[in-house]
Amino acid sequence: MSVAWWIVVTVGVTFGTFGGDVAAVQGAAKSGPLYHYEYSRIQEEDQRWKCWNEGYRPPKATSNKVHELGNGTATELQRILRFNQSSTVLFMFSSNSDNQNLHNECTIEANKLVRLTLDNAGLEKLEISFPGTENDCRLADLSVPRNRLTVVPLGLERLTALRKLDLSYNLLESFNLNQLAKATGIKQLLLSHNRLESFLTAELIALDSLHKLDISNNRLRTLDATLWNLPRLETFHVDHNRHLATIAGWSRVRFPLVKGFDPTGTNNWNQTWLKSVQ
Repeated sequence: MSVAWWIVVTVGVTFGTFGGDVAAVQGAAKSGPLYHYEYSRIQEEDQRWKCWNEGYRPPKATSNKVHELGNGTATELQRILRFNQSSTVLFMFSSNSDNQNLHNECTIEANKLVRLTLDNAGLEKLEISFPGTENDCRLADLSVPRNRLTVVPLGLERLTALRKLDLSYNLLESFNLNQLAKATGIKQLLLSHNRLESFLTAELIALDSLHKLDISNNRLRTLDATLWNLPRLETFHVDHNRHLATIAGWSRVRFPLVKGFDPTGTNNWNQTWLKSVQ
């Protein structure tokens, strides 16, 4: 009798534990899959400054930094991305998960952001919405690689202090360089691994500080550099545009700092035109 009773009790406990596991699994399934995330945020209390200047660093006495990593549901990641922009000067988010099932949007509002990175955040839409002109001269680094943006962020032309713009690994089909006409200090423009079929320049544009332009791994068939005034351009990636055979307006005299053809160098593009102009 005692043996039989022990067996019944043991079986009952086993089933109880199994039932708890099922409930936990069902609860996890109900809340959705988990996604990896890591982010850093610096908030600054004293924000009397108006425009960003090269070399700016938030003073330790009036700023605080938060760093967090883990795994969260889509809802939790959306909460993280809705951070308080009014006092944040730096926000850097990244994920190493497969985020194809994330569907996020972001609006950059009135703030004092200097650097914003949203890497693999499931972004499908990004807008820049500033009242007046107060915020135009603050954001210096905007990096949103590995998302699913199909159009260039609305309001991009407002960012006059940009030094780096990274829209690589998205789904862009067109880019108008004149949108950056007011960002005269921009140094890096990264647009590789999109679906660009056009890289347009409707008017003469002078970007005196631009030293790196990457439009590789796209679908460009034509490219016209006639209206480009880029005296400091050194690194120009245009490889892996299968149907691009020539670049109008290109010459060594106009772009003297771009390194010559070298299969292992910065251009890595073995088209006849590049050999002929070096």
